[in-house]
Amino acid sequence: MFLAIYRKTLGDLSEPKAILTYLVVFAAVLWFLLLGFTNNEIPDAVADLPLAEQELELLAAYVPLAWLWGVGIGLLAAGSLFVALTLATEADRGTLDLLLSKPVRRWEVLFATFLANVSFLFAVGVASLLLVAVFLYQMGGFSAAALGEGVFAVLPATLLYLLVVCALVNAVGMAASVATRNRLQTAAVTAVVPVLFLVLFVARLVPGSIYEDYYLYAVDVSYHLGNVYALLLGAVGGPMPVELQAQLGFWAGVYEVPGGQGMPEESLELVGYVDPAVSLALCLLLTGGLLAAALVKFQRLDV
Repeated sequence: MFLAIYRKTLGDLSEPKAILTYLVVFAAVLWFLLLGFTNNEIPDAVADLPLAEQELELLAAYVPLAWLWGVGIGLLAAGSLFVALTLATEADRGTLDLLLSKPVRRWEVLFATFLANVSFLFAVGVASLLLVAVFLYQMGGFSAAALGEGVFAVLPATLLYLLVVCALVNAVGMAASVATRNRLQTAAVTAVVPVLFLVLFVARLVPGSIYEDYYLYAVDVSYHLGNVYALLLGAVGGPMPVELQAQLGFWAGVYEVPGGQGMPEESLELVGYVDPAVSLALCLLLTGGLLAAALVKFQRLDV
């Protein structure tokens, strides 16, 4: 039964028109973002630079783009829509009640659906990350040899980060599906994750002390996920170049970026609102807690 539900859920999610629509929108926004990156962050005639410098420039552009869009707002928004197409849609149609009226183990239904959602969104995320690399390579003018250290060297850490993000957003979606049993409400509730990411990302960039005075970092999805990404990059890929730390400091707010022109040679200090290990623990606890709550509610559903 577990495998049957898993395969059916993957089949329901693998709607070509929905996937194509996502990829077109994703690519269009990515192209717009890269216009800014190539004009402001990437040197002219970058292909003429020594290979080591090209790799560093590519790395310092790829990681923030992967965080902001590849595994950020774009994927989170897609996840909130795709997760509503499974359990909540079955409840809307009445087929979920029909299934639960049969002698099936409810935990199998819930977890098979959850794993199928995570698997599907992970595959979409891998495609998104590859698109980021291809677009950046083409529009930035890098040589192909720079892709090794500029993209593929951080891919293991990025894929681990992608898995954490997929599990988190789908756990929110599963809990919303069980609580509302309505696909529109499920999508709306799950969309809180990308909305918080975007709104508090912008709030952090606004000059002033509101972000710190009101402890907005405590609920800032973008900051916590940036912390997780930085932790995994350091744990899996080793020490990060100071140039990459500076980019994560500006975009994700993880590191203290020096105000002057000088840049330390070795490493930047963490901002330290929340320890990166605590951010990772919060993501994992939230994922597990939401799944546990969804399971308890799902076991008690009347049909």
